[in-house]
Amino acid sequence: MLEAGFYNLDCMEGMAQFPDGFFDLAIVDPPYGISADTFNNGSGASKDKGHKYGTAVRCRRDRVNDGRGKLRNRPFNRADCSWDREQPPPEYFRELFRVSKNQIIWGGNYFDLPPTRCVVVWDKMQPWENFSQVEIAWTSFDKPAALFRMSNTMAGKIHPTQKPVELYQWLLNRFARPGMKILDTHVGSASSLVACQRAGIEYWGFEIDPSYFGKASVRLEQEKAQVSMMELMRQATPEPEQIGW
Repeated sequence: MLEAGFYNLDCMEGMAQFPDGFFDLAIVDPPYGISADTFNNGSGASKDKGHKYGTAVRCRRDRVNDGRGKLRNRPFNRADCSWDREQPPPEYFRELFRVSKNQIIWGGNYFDLPPTRCVVVWDKMQPWENFSQVEIAWTSFDKPAALFRMSNTMAGKIHPTQKPVELYQWLLNRFARPGMKILDTHVGSASSLVACQRAGIEYWGFEIDPSYFGKASVRLEQEKAQVSMMELMRQATPEPEQIGW
């Protein structure tokens, strides 16, 4: 069985190594299967004419920004998004539910999941109405629905669908507690793992793409170094009684 940490591994291979109910909570953001790389930057049209929503046939690693749309430097214009062309198979969800006691699944409105009253809505505070205004997560919790508001205009994104660390911190504060074991099957930019690192919660994360894994690993290590530096500074600061207060 894998120790806690971040792995460049297919999540199906990773989950197969764990017994039933090993993880207290899975917070995952799997591909929605909507072929978002073909959207024409908020125009409502597909870049691949003649093909319906979600059935794009073009997604190349050499895609370049064609300069169209309101957000010309949007990551979807520049990145390889072939991972978003298909949803995870039913086996993924069966395995996810097997190894985890509770789940938070982003994009839950796209998947065939049981009814739930506890959906999580992220209001992205988009200034343009023809962009997606919110993202929805399905949860296994029997709680009231919840809303988180924060702009998605983050600088320095390393993944096209990168979510704010603050969003995951909010989720952990609401649905997790110290001592839990957290699983993320599609780590992407590692926002979820950074949030776990800050909260001192044990995590296991999988990312199959070597490029994203490399960038996310650097981001995670930078976070660990920053936390370590803050801890050293705290330890080096004298307590009030030591300086005669």
